[in-house]
Amino acid sequence: MTENLPATNKVTYWQPSAGETIAGVIQGSGIFKNSLYDEQKTLLLLDDNGSVVSVDLNRYLIHSLKQHNAALGDLVTVTFHGKEQKNNGRSFNRYTVLVDKISGSV
Repeated sequence: MTENLPATNKVTYWQPSAGETIAGVIQGSGIFKNSLYDEQKTLLLLDDNGSVVSVDLNRYLIHSLKQHNAALGDLVTVTFHGKEQKNNGRSFNRYTVLVDKISGSV
């Protein structure tokens, strides 16, 4: 995937609540620095409204996108189910990822 979009595109940041879904066409990926996590990998999606939305990527989301061979132009749907707790007491964010491949991609 490409690392950047042209600077002319305004990017909004997805901050989901439990049960919220976002869908869009993959435009690229990026890395930005923030005060909490240092470097954060993101997925850039073009939604139905024509807006570019940045989705923070965690290990699960990265793994899911790789498993689906997600590529530029593919339609991705991400659902945030909320925070859950593992047996060891640690919490994590649960997501579901669906990828619709564009015609001609493998």
